Order: sequence, then C-alpha cells, then structure tokens
Amino acid sequence: MKFARIATVAFLLTAIFGLAENSITEQLKELEVQIEKTPDNPMLLYRKAQYLMKLEKREEGYQTAKDAMVLFIKKNDDLSWMILEKIDLGDLRIDVHFNMGPRERKPPEIGIIRPLYFRIWKKGKDEQDIGELLEIIDFEIAFFNGKPSTAALGQMSGQSHFNFGILDTTSTYTQIRERLIALVKGHHKNPKKS
Repeated sequence: MKFARIATVAFLLTAIFGLAENSITEQLKELEVQIEKTPDNPMLLYRKAQYLMKLEKREEGYQTAKDAMVLFIKKNDDLSWMILEKIDLGDLRIDVHFNMGPRERKPPEIGIIRPLYFRIWKKGKDEQDIGELLEIIDFEIAFFNGKPSTAALGQMSGQSHFNFGILDTTSTYTQIRERLIALVKGHHKNPKKS
C-alpha cells in the first residue's frame, strides 16, 4: 500500500514536471517567432535566456544573456542586471543575477568585473514571504592589460574582500554554478527556520 502511494506520487510529480517543461518549451518556441520578427529586442533575448535556464540548457542560456547585453548596449539601455535563474536548495534559494554594469559592458584595462552575482536567501514561510537575504557572492574576473588574468568566487563585506577559491577565466557557467552551490551548502549547512 505504501509503495503504491509512493509510486503514484512519483508518477504525478514526473507528469507535472513534464507538463511544466512542455509549457516552457512551447513558450520558448513562441518567443523564437517574436525574436525572428524583432531580432534587435534585448528583452526578448533576456526572456529566452531565462527559458533556456529553466530547460537546463545553461550554457546556451548564459550565452543568450551575453547576446542580450550586446543588444542592450547597442540600444543605449542601461539596465544594470537581469535574473537568469533561481536555484532551489531546500530551505535556501539562490537568485542568479547577470550583471550588466559599466565595467561588465566595457571591461577595464586593469581591474575587476563581476559578470555574475548570487543572492543567497533563507526561504520564507510561504510563497508570499520573500525570506531573509543571507549573503551575496560574486563571480569575479580580474583584468590585466585588457585581458582576463584570474577568476574567483568572492564577496565584499564593508571594506573587506573574501576570496572563496580560484576558477579558470574560461570556466563555463555550469562549472561556476556547481562551485557556487558547493560553497553555499558549506556556508549554510543548517539554515535556521524562522
């Protein structure tokens, strides 16, 4: 009896996820038609990046966000960031922001850009409760002579900077995401419930 209930729940969850994925796939197809009609609209590419993330096509989604930034620049639209995805970690949620500030749009000869930043939240009591912001972690790339020289996950706290480990400057979005998730799980092993 217990096994039958578990099997039924598993089947329903699979069916619901399949419907959700089909819905996103259909929405993406409709969006592609809009993009064909107005290929210079950065907001359409922004939405496409989000749909691709939901479909777990993360590298394509990340590249689409970069393509959207190029269009935002061409249109002199100074939108400074866009949410790429939300990562569910049980009691925690990570909002992934694609940063499009002035330094990310035009990297310095010498200096740091932060193309991604991650807001880590302790979830609220329900869907309407936004929860508590625990920390913000950045994916940082240091430039030297106009070229990427190092990359890392880091965090600013007042005047202090914390480095959470070096990454390759050519790290994929998936590699950055996996490293970030491991870091967050280490920082927040037992998040307190409110």
